[in-house]
Amino acid sequence: MRSIDVAVVGAGPAALMFARSVASKGINVVIFEKEKTLAVKPCGEGISSRVLDTAQLPRYTESFFVYHKIKKAIIYAPNNTAKEIAGEGKTLGYIIDKRSFLQVMANYAVDAGAEIRIGERVKKVERVDDGYLVYTDNQEFKSRVLVGADGYLSLVARQTGLEKKGERKVIPSLQYVMVNVTLHDDNATEFYLGSQVAPLGYAWVFPKSEKIANVGIGVQNAPAKDYLDKFIKDHPEMFSKSQAVEFKGAAVTISGQLKNVVDDNLLLIGEAAGQVIPLTGGGIHTSIAGGKIAGEVVVEAFNTEDFSRQLLEKYPSKYNEYWGKRIKDSLKALKVIEGLSDDDLNLLAEVLDSRDILDLANGENIRRVALKLLKHPILSVKVAKALLS
Repeated sequence: MRSIDVAVVGAGPAALMFARSVASKGINVVIFEKEKTLAVKPCGEGISSRVLDTAQLPRYTESFFVYHKIKKAIIYAPNNTAKEIAGEGKTLGYIIDKRSFLQVMANYAVDAGAEIRIGERVKKVERVDDGYLVYTDNQEFKSRVLVGADGYLSLVARQTGLEKKGERKVIPSLQYVMVNVTLHDDNATEFYLGSQVAPLGYAWVFPKSEKIANVGIGVQNAPAKDYLDKFIKDHPEMFSKSQAVEFKGAAVTISGQLKNVVDDNLLLIGEAAGQVIPLTGGGIHTSIAGGKIAGEVVVEAFNTEDFSRQLLEKYPSKYNEYWGKRIKDSLKALKVIEGLSDDDLNLLAEVLDSRDILDLANGENIRRVALKLLKHPILSVKVAKALLS
C-alpha cells in the first residue's frame, strides 16, 4: 500500500486546477483518471474570455487550444426573434479543443508536482480514522484527503454518502461535429429555444471555424436525438450541404450544488459537487473556480494539520459567496423558464435586452432583471415574483 497526501478521482478541469494549487505548496497529490485520455465527456466547448484568468493560464497558451474566437451570441426565441449579445469589438469567449485545453492545465499541474495516473480506475474508497483508502484496478493507496472530481456519476459522492438518492437531476445532451456548414455568422454562437426545437432545453451551434461547428441539443422528457436531427433538418440554410463527422452524448447536472460537498478528510469539486450553471449547462468555469478555492482550503488544512469538516467547510462557504450564488440563482431562473409557454418566451424576448438575457442565463443580477419585469402586466406574475421569491 502506498501512502499519499491527497487522492483526486477524475482529471477534469476542477481536478487539474485543484492539483496545481495544492501540489505547488509541496503537498503530494495523485490524480486517478479511469479513461485513457483526457476530455472523454463531450461538451459544446464554449468558454468565456474570463476562464483563462481563473485558470491562471497565460494568454499565449490560447494558441494551443483555441479553435475560434467568439465576438457575439445570438439567441432565437420560439418565433425566431433574434436577440444579439455583442462584445462591442471585444472577444466574448472562445470555442476550444477541450482535450488540448485540459492537456495545458495538466502540464501546469504536473509542473507544480502533481502526479496523473491515466487509465487507472478507482473502484472503491473506504473511510479510515485518519483519511481514506483508495482501491484502484492496480493497487491500494492510503490518502489523508480524498477529493471527488469524477463528474455526475461520481463514485466518491455515492460511496461516501455525500450525495443522497434523488438529489441530482441530469438531462441528456447530444452533439454532432458538422463540417461544410454554412454558418449565419462564424463569429457568433447561436442558441435556439422553444418546445418544438428543444423541450425544456435548447439547441446550439458553436463555430469551430468558418465551416465547422459543434451542433448540439439538451432536452428534458423528450428523445434528444430525434429533436437534434429535426433541428438540423429544419435549418437547410446551414446544414443542407453539411455532414456529421462525430457524434457524442452525455448527461449534464442541472439541479445545482449538492447540499453537502465536504466531510472530514473529504471534498467534492466540479460537476461531482454539482458546480454547473443549471440554465446553460456550462461547467468549465465554475468547476475551475471550485478546484481553485478547494485547493486553497486544503493547503490551509495541511498547514494546520486540521482535516475536519469544520475547517473544510471554508471551501463551500467561500465558493458560495459568488459562484454558488450564481448557480443557485440560475437554478431559480431555470425553474421559472421551465414553466413558461412558447408565447411567454416570445414575450420575454421582446421585453428583455441582451444584458438582461445574459444575466438571467448566467445567474447574475437576477434581482435587477426581476425588478424590470415587475413593470410588465403578464411577466410580473409569471416571472418576476418567482425570481424575487
